[in-house]
Amino acid sequence: MRRLLTLLLFVLSLSGFCQEARLIDASQGLNNPTVYDIVQDHWGFVWIGTRDGLYRYNEGKAINISFLDSTTERRSNNVQSLLVSQDSILYIGLQLGGVVSFDLSNLSARPDKKCPQLPSNYSIISLYETKDGTIWAGTSGIGSYFLRPGADRWQQLTSKLHGLDISFCFDFAEQGDTLWMATTGSKLLYVLQSNNTILSALVNGEVSSFRKSVDVRGGDVVFGVEDQGLFRLNTTSGAFERDATLDPIGPRDVHFDGDDLWVSTDGEGLYRSADGRVDHYSKYQPQLGFASDQFYGIYDISDQLWLGTFNSGITVLPKSERIVRTLLKHEDFAYSGLQSSIALLEHNGLWVGYDGDGLVRYTTDTDKPTVRRINPALLPDVVTSLETYGDELWVGSLSEGLFILDGQGKLKRRFLASSGIAFGLINSNIWSIEQTWGDSLWIGTLSGLQYWNGQEFISPFQVPWRVGRNIMDLEFTGSELWVGSEFMGLHSIDSNGGIFSVALDNSVLDLSSFGGQLIIGTEGAGILSYREGILDTVLKNSDYINCYALATGDHYIYATTSLGLGRIQYINNLWEFELIREIDELQIGLPNRKSLILKGENLYVGGTKGVAIVNVNDIRTAEVPNLLLTDVYADNEKQSTKLIKNANQDRHPIAFNAGTKSIRFSFELMSPSFQRGVSFHYKLSSNDERWMNLPQGSRIIDLSELDPGKYTIEISATKSGVAPQILSFDFVMKAFFWQQWWFKLIMFVVITFLVGAAVFFFQDRKFRLTRLKLVETERELLKARASELEVKTEKQKTELSFQLLKTSSRLELLQSFKERLVKESEKKGRAEEVLKFLKGMTRELNRELQSENYWDHFERNYRELHEDFSAKLKAEYPTLTKGEIRLSYLLRQQMSNKEVANVLNVSPAAVEKAKYRLKKKLDLEKGDSLDEFIQKI
Repeated sequence: MRRLLTLLLFVLSLSGFCQEARLIDASQGLNNPTVYDIVQDHWGFVWIGTRDGLYRYNEGKAINISFLDSTTERRSNNVQSLLVSQDSILYIGLQLGGVVSFDLSNLSARPDKKCPQLPSNYSIISLYETKDGTIWAGTSGIGSYFLRPGADRWQQLTSKLHGLDISFCFDFAEQGDTLWMATTGSKLLYVLQSNNTILSALVNGEVSSFRKSVDVRGGDVVFGVEDQGLFRLNTTSGAFERDATLDPIGPRDVHFDGDDLWVSTDGEGLYRSADGRVDHYSKYQPQLGFASDQFYGIYDISDQLWLGTFNSGITVLPKSERIVRTLLKHEDFAYSGLQSSIALLEHNGLWVGYDGDGLVRYTTDTDKPTVRRINPALLPDVVTSLETYGDELWVGSLSEGLFILDGQGKLKRRFLASSGIAFGLINSNIWSIEQTWGDSLWIGTLSGLQYWNGQEFISPFQVPWRVGRNIMDLEFTGSELWVGSEFMGLHSIDSNGGIFSVALDNSVLDLSSFGGQLIIGTEGAGILSYREGILDTVLKNSDYINCYALATGDHYIYATTSLGLGRIQYINNLWEFELIREIDELQIGLPNRKSLILKGENLYVGGTKGVAIVNVNDIRTAEVPNLLLTDVYADNEKQSTKLIKNANQDRHPIAFNAGTKSIRFSFELMSPSFQRGVSFHYKLSSNDERWMNLPQGSRIIDLSELDPGKYTIEISATKSGVAPQILSFDFVMKAFFWQQWWFKLIMFVVITFLVGAAVFFFQDRKFRLTRLKLVETERELLKARASELEVKTEKQKTELSFQLLKTSSRLELLQSFKERLVKESEKKGRAEEVLKFLKGMTRELNRELQSENYWDHFERNYRELHEDFSAKLKAEYPTLTKGEIRLSYLLRQQMSNKEVANVLNVSPAAVEKAKYRLKKKLDLEKGDSLDEFIQKI
C-alpha cells in the first residue's frame, strides 16, 4: 500500500511547476556524504556535521574545520549534533566523544575547561537550547541532560516512570513551558520546564518506535514516528492523532515552514504537505536534481531548505515557489541531459526550443501546466529560434535549416540549404527570424541576412556579409530593421534598402526596442542603448558583463545578464538598473541568448537547465550580502581577534604589536550561494583615499611596512545595479617606546635642550674666551694705562715736588732779596732816588711773596694728582679754610715744618700754630699724630 501511494504521489508530481534542487557535495568541498546535522550562526556561516568531521559552508564552498585542537580527551570526529547558542557558542555533539565547543566570536576551538563536559564515551545525538538559555542534550542510550545558564556541570533528567524511554532522545521542540522530546519507546513525552516533570501525551494510535522527531509552530505540534507515520496534536481533544494525508510514510524528520509541513524519509524521498495537498520529491524525478532519497534532518538556512542525506551530501531547495518557479521537463527527456532552453515564443501557449531535446509546448493558462513534445521524429534536436508568420510557426535550427509548422505543431514544410528544398536558403544555421514590412520575413543565418518573399529566400545585398556574417538577432521597430551581428557591429536597414551602421567592439546577443530607443544586449559590454546617433550605456561592462536576453514591458525592461535577472527603468533621461534575482535564484543554470519572454505578470526565463517563471509583481531588489572580517594575520601568524561585520557598531581597534612588518585581513561575503559579479575594493583612510581593487575572487588584503598609528580600513563590495556593502574597522600599529609620541616629544625636548645647552656652553665658552681676551686686553690696556698713569703720576709728583721746591727756593730767594733791599734801604746816605727805588723794589717783592697765583696752580695740580684725597678732605671736613686745606696738602707731601714755613712764607712757629688749629678741626686728640692722620685720609 505504501509503495502504491508513493507511486501515485510521484505521478501527480510530474505535472505543473517544480522546485529544482541544488546539491552540496565533494565538488563544493564537502568530502563526506553523510550529513547528520546543519545549523546557521548569526554571522551567516552554515555549519555541517558529518560522519567524518565538521565543515563550515559559505558562498558555495565547504571548508573542513579542525575543532579538536583544544581538547585533552581522545574523541571521535563523527559529528552527530550541532547547536548555536544564544551567546554565540557552537556546541558539537560527537559519537563516542561527548560535547566540545567552538567560539563563534573568533572562530576558534574552546578548551575543555570552558565547556562543561559530558563523559567522552557518550554519543550526543541531539542538542537544543530553550528560550531561557538552558541547553538540552540527548544521548544514545545514556539519558537526557540539561545545562542551566552559567552552570559549570550538566544535570541528568530523571524519571522513574519514563527513564528507559528518555535514554535515547533524538529531537526537542519548545512550546511555552512545554519541551517536547522525541525519544525512543512507545510514548510521546514532554517536560514541564518549570519543575522538570516528565509527562506522557495522549495518543490515539500506536507510536512505538526507536526513533522520533518533533516540531512545533504556534499551537501546532507534530511528531514524526519512524515506521508509524505522522501524529498531529488535536488542540480540541488534547490528543495526538495520525495524519492520514501522509499515511503510511516512515518519517525521519518533520519541519514546519510557514503553513507547509516538510517530512524527510530514509529511502522514500521528501514530502511536503500544504493546504491538503501533498507533493513528493524524489531522485526518480530527474528534473528536480535530487541525488538521493535517504534524507535525515530538514533545516531553515536563509531562504532555503537544507536537507542532510545519508549518501549524497546536502540537498538544497528554495522554500517558496511564489516568486520563482521552474517548468517541469517532459518525461521523455533523458535524466542526464541538461535540457537547455535556447528559444522561447508565446503563441497559444509557451513554445520552448531545447538544445538537444527539440521543441516542447506548454499550456500556461492553468495552475498545472501541461507539457507536450512536438514531433521529435521530424523536428530538429536543437531549436535555435522561433517566430510566428501568419498562422504558421517558423522554427530555426542548428545546421538543419528551417521548419514550418501549423498552429498545432504539425510539420508543413522544410527548407535546407544546398539541397533540393533550399529555395535560395544559403545557410542552414538559423540564428534569428523577424517579420517586417508587409509579409516579408527576414532570416539571420551564419552566412549573412536573407528575406523570404513568400516564394523563395532572397539575399538583398551584392555583398553577402554587408550587414554582418553571423546574424545574432533582428529587431523591427516599424520603420527600420536593426541587425545585430557577432563580429561586425550593428546595422539599420530602412524600407528603401538604405543601410546605416554603428560600430561596436562586442558581439550583439539580443535586441529590443523601448520608448523609441534600441536596447542592445552585448557579450562583455553590458547593455547599451541607441537613439538618434547617440550610443549610451545602460549597464557598464566594468566586470565584463554579458546581457543574454531582453524583454520589454510598459514601464520596465527586463534583462538576463551574467549577474542575474535585472530590471531597467528610464527616468529623467537616465538609465537605472537594479538586480532583482541572482542567477542561482533562477534555478536554470546560466541564461541563454534571446530566451526571455514577458507575458502578463510572468517572466519566462530560459537557461541551461530549463525554464524559470518569475512573478514580476513579487520582485524584490537583490542585495550584496554582508561582509565579515574572519581572519587577521600578523607576520604570517594568526591573531586571536573577534569577527567584525559591516553592520557592527563596535569600533574597538585591532591592535598589532610593535615591530609588525606585514598584516593580512581575510574577509568573506556572507551568503550560502556563490555570488557572481561582485567586485571588491579597499582603502586606508589614514594613508591613501584612493580605492584599491582586489583581484577577481580574492578575499584577502595584504599590507606591509605601515608606520605606527591608528588606521581605518574600508572594504567595499559592489555589484552593478545593487547598493554596495561597506565593511569598516579600525586597527592600530603599536610603536616601540622610542616610537611613541611622548618619547619623541621627550627626545625632542632633550635633544633641543642638549643642542641648546651645547650651543649655550659653546657660546658661553666663546663669550668667556672673548671676554677673557677682552679682560686681558683691558688689563693690558689698564696696565699700560696704569703704567702711563704711574709715569704721569710720578711725573706729576716730580713736577709737584719740583714745583714746591722751586716755589720754596723762589720764595726763599725773594725773601733774601727783600731782606737785602731792606738792609740797603736802611743804610744812611742813600740818595732819595735810590732809596725810592729800593723801597719800590721791596714793595714789589712783598706783592710777589703774597701772591696766590702759584698756589692756585699748585692746588689744581695737587687735586688732579690726589683727587680722592682732596674730595674726601673737603667732604668730611667742610669747615676747613683754604689755608688749612693748603697746609693739609703740604703735610700730605711729608714736608717738614721748615719746608712748610718756607713754602707758606711764614715762620716755623706759625706753622706749628697752624698745625695745632688744623688738628683741633680734625677732631684729633692731643696725642694723635696729625701727619699720620693726614696720610690715612
